Amino acid sequence: MRKMHLACAALLICLLMLGCSPLPETWEETPVPIAAPADTIAPSPPAPASSPTETTWMSAEAQAYLDAAMDLIQEHSIKRDRVDWESLRGRARGQARGAQTTADTYPAIEFVLRALGDFHSFFLPPAQAVALQTGSLMKGLPGPEGKPIGEDLAYLSLPAFAGSREAGEAYAAGVQGLIRALDAAAPCGWIVDLRENGGGDFWPMLAGVGPLLGTGRVGAFAGLDDPPVPWTYRDGEAREGKTAQIRLPASDVYHLDHSMPPVAVLVGEKTASSGEAAAIAFRGRPDTRSFGQATVGLTTGNEPFVLSDGGQIFLAVSRFADREGHMVEGPLTPDELVSPGPPGEDPALEAASAWLRSQPACAGP
Repeated sequence: MRKMHLACAALLICLLMLGCSPLPETWEETPVPIAAPADTIAPSPPAPASSPTETTWMSAEAQAYLDAAMDLIQEHSIKRDRVDWESLRGRARGQARGAQTTADTYPAIEFVLRALGDFHSFFLPPAQAVALQTGSLMKGLPGPEGKPIGEDLAYLSLPAFAGSREAGEAYAAGVQGLIRALDAAAPCGWIVDLRENGGGDFWPMLAGVGPLLGTGRVGAFAGLDDPPVPWTYRDGEAREGKTAQIRLPASDVYHLDHSMPPVAVLVGEKTASSGEAAAIAFRGRPDTRSFGQATVGLTTGNEPFVLSDGGQIFLAVSRFADREGHMVEGPLTPDELVSPGPPGEDPALEAASAWLRSQPACAGP
């Protein structure tokens, strides 16, 4: 069983690096051949095979690189059981006709990932893969923020994150530090804002917000063939199955003065990927309610596969499940749909605050 779903790759990262949109219109121009029952989806006719002349136009290096990429995609894609791979490989070879270097095959690999139709798989050339790993992509973007709301509530904004393990630990420690500072005022309820969270590395988010989530299983990755791999939090440690992905030193770990207070979660049309995973982690938690708008719907786990030249395929290999084991597919609909207001107003925040103040924990003696 594959154990390491290292990151739920960010829609935000996809937008910044690749200039793509959540549901690219161009994807409809290159539909994947689908294998499905006749009463649901009609099978596509096979694509014409590449001629011997076309095949010889590719160098041996380019052919081997493309074949290796296709092998990885075919073996691990969450869509692997619904694709006519012989036809798609033929189309990929057609896209790569004339390729002499590994870089010449990148458009063909991108074509294949778009054709899968999971809207979450993508390819990064070597330089962009390094930028993702080092976190340089995220420079200048906002970090976690916290503030009191009135005298009784605490507000925590949890934005996207991508970077090194060390940077992830700093992110998680920073979030717990904000929770520590806000909890000093003894708030009766908390608001967790995920509306600007386009995704990235999930584990620092989970480790950071863990004091509000509570101890134990909060979700899972569910593959096609393998048993679900749970997400758990305990004492500053975020785990994927039995593997600790982020572990904070004891000095950075905080426990709320009053465990399991009511929490309102804000989501919206920018909440994607790991941002959606963070929202799912709150599902099933006692005294918790979500507000806002439907999310993007990238509720799959991405795994990075490194190719021979340092390029990386980020491939959707699993689906999300909540702490109770319910599978999630597509956008998340909040418990309370709230339309956006005019500039300067925040109806979702107002609705969340009103709900919290109606809870027994905030009602006073």
